[in-house]
Amino acid sequence: MPLSPPRLLALLLGLAFVPAQGARAGEAFEISLGGDRLGRVTHSTQGGTRDLALTLDSTPFGVFDGTYAGRSVKTGATTRHSGRTRSSRKSRDLSMTLEGGALREVAIAPPSEATALTAPGTVAGVLDPVSGFGRLVETGACPDGLRIYDGRRVGLLSATGTRREGGGVVCEARYEVQQGPGYLEPLGISRLSVELGYDAAWRLDWIRARSGIFALKLER
Repeated sequence: MPLSPPRLLALLLGLAFVPAQGARAGEAFEISLGGDRLGRVTHSTQGGTRDLALTLDSTPFGVFDGTYAGRSVKTGATTRHSGRTRSSRKSRDLSMTLEGGALREVAIAPPSEATALTAPGTVAGVLDPVSGFGRLVETGACPDGLRIYDGRRVGLLSATGTRREGGGVVCEARYEVQQGPGYLEPLGISRLSVELGYDAAWRLDWIRARSGIFALKLER
């Protein structure tokens, strides 16, 4: 069964990558599904602080409208991350501390959102979502072999191919849940195909995520 647009977007924003140097500030991407605008994602950095904001304000009949605000602050090997999701259907607050990729502290509210992985010491070698999205707009190569932790599960992003397109490059990847529950329980959806379009200078132009018949796109 395919993912609904907001679930597909949640999967996409859950992809995380190691923060890079020389971040660009004020990146903005329009979100669309089948050519229809759903909202906007903005990303900015200042020093070791990275912010990501999502606004869905044009979903069909407003059913899936909502906001997400996330921040990651990196100091040496320590990253402190917080995320706040609000919509008419669900609200969630997450905070966690990663030290060298190992989970030292984590809290999630409401408590019903917690899983067996929502506990210190349960995961290592992982990355948080906000600092990760920053790498999408700063990378110099196709991402591969990256383990992503969102407070509830660990997913793996693996490169599956590369192709040239319009003078740039398209990175093809697969996202799979390795530990913890799948998305859209009790269906347990755990796979997603992703494409990232870059120009010749590795400036991110667009991201496309697909599950079933749905193809969600973020475009500068």
